[in-house]
Amino acid sequence: MRKTRKGFVVVALILVLTLLVAGCGSSNNNSSESSTKPSESSKSSTTPTESTQAETDNTLDTSKEVHLIGYLLGEAPAGMDAVVEALNTKLKADINTTVEFRYIGWGDLTAKYPLIFAAGEDVDFVYSANWAFYNQEAAKGAFREISTDDLQKYMPRHYAATNEAAWKEAQIGGKIYMIPTSTPDQKIPVTLIRGDLRKKYNIPEITKFQDIEPYLEAIKNNEKGMIPINADSQYDFTKSFYNWEWATGHGAVDTVLITNGWSGTYTEWDDPQGKVYSQFDPYILDSQKASAKVIKSWYDKGYINKNAISNKVRSKDAFEQGKSGVAYGNTNDIQSTLAKALENGWEVEIIPNVSAKGTYPQDPFINNGVSIAANSKNAERAMMFIDLIMEEPSYNNLVYFGLEGVNYVVKDGKIALPDGVTAETNTYPPDAAGFWFTNKSQHLPLASWNEQYIAHKASLKNILVPYIYNSFAMDTENIKGELATMGTVGTQYLLPIQGGIVKDVDAAFTVLEEKVRAASLEKILDDANKQTQAFLASQK
Repeated sequence: MRKTRKGFVVVALILVLTLLVAGCGSSNNNSSESSTKPSESSKSSTTPTESTQAETDNTLDTSKEVHLIGYLLGEAPAGMDAVVEALNTKLKADINTTVEFRYIGWGDLTAKYPLIFAAGEDVDFVYSANWAFYNQEAAKGAFREISTDDLQKYMPRHYAATNEAAWKEAQIGGKIYMIPTSTPDQKIPVTLIRGDLRKKYNIPEITKFQDIEPYLEAIKNNEKGMIPINADSQYDFTKSFYNWEWATGHGAVDTVLITNGWSGTYTEWDDPQGKVYSQFDPYILDSQKASAKVIKSWYDKGYINKNAISNKVRSKDAFEQGKSGVAYGNTNDIQSTLAKALENGWEVEIIPNVSAKGTYPQDPFINNGVSIAANSKNAERAMMFIDLIMEEPSYNNLVYFGLEGVNYVVKDGKIALPDGVTAETNTYPPDAAGFWFTNKSQHLPLASWNEQYIAHKASLKNILVPYIYNSFAMDTENIKGELATMGTVGTQYLLPIQGGIVKDVDAAFTVLEEKVRAASLEKILDDANKQTQAFLASQK
């Protein structure tokens, strides 16, 4: 178990993830388009080809066997080895290639991700995203530039399937260093509760997060062995704060969007003008103070576990075990939780975590992607491999759902579990292995989707909205020192406020302001205003 100070360092990533919830930020430069931008033809189709053989086999030399090494995020499922064995059999036959995957755990992301490149590790590709070091590492020269010629030659499926907007979003300084997904996720952050327990204790139906406290109280008072919100330090720690703030205050995200820190500047996704605010503008501060006081009251009442700062078990996992009354997740990653709840005979209800206006920002294309390491000795073969798993259906299904007949079967046009396999015993659950960048438009619906989940998916079209800064990325070169200091300040002084563990919210914000202003907030804010205004002017 980590000491408190180290715990804060670990949860620093949470702030960024919570502000984004996997995809509401920006990661692109507003520079002019270069020759690396794909041609107009790439806009004409978003549907992948359906071939089963590598389209490049007849034109590219694959006579030399190649072994690729790549990094994904999270943790390998129990059935990963079997899936990789089957994957390598297919790859060897199609492009004379085998692949090895390594994982960066969520708790190690901030420390380990940059070290892969700084240490010159032998690696060919890595998961990358606007929320996961894309800007920083591209600026350091860690990633290989991807040209239109590369895409047409080595990734013809993906080039044909991907909208031109994706390549524009991926540009940094007019160049592309990421292969973004062709299908941005349709998802929002959600809170799951036990509907059967809500009804048991005569709690009115809960459709908005701000109405959840009576449910938390009922769980605390009546369900022994269950914590209302059993939060972890890596994913859940600030979720309660932001879910409440968005629902009752402002749908605000970090304007600068640095992966492992906090800038002290905010923009509302509901604001089409993209106004930039300081943390201490009363418009932001008053709202966040009110939210922080609610979360502190929950912590003091025992609605949030006291060891959240060091706990490593996500609320979602504790929920599945019957130990948490709440699960925090998103539209995609709750699928297995719903299936396990159904097997347990529980009724689960979904609360969307949205702004007071009922909205959430649509993911950009660059919310999920892959970058080729600059020092890769097998960059071309890596692109051929990525083309296959992103867009060729048999590869896509294999890496996303696992082995057909072992981890899934297709039944009545849906993905179902084989006889004798349950959601609990499935060794390769959907969406669990980190291949979030594959073409999800190819995926069949899951048989485990109940009417409630289908209705939730359908509701997204009325919730998801464009975010004005999806294709914007700050050039942070002139303020990198200030941002580094600001990130440390946020870790030490803001995170405890958001987690509800401070003694006095007003006093804690006073100390935060003193530290933040000393860290040159005004310089960061001035730079953010100048660059966002220039970006907005370029979009007219």
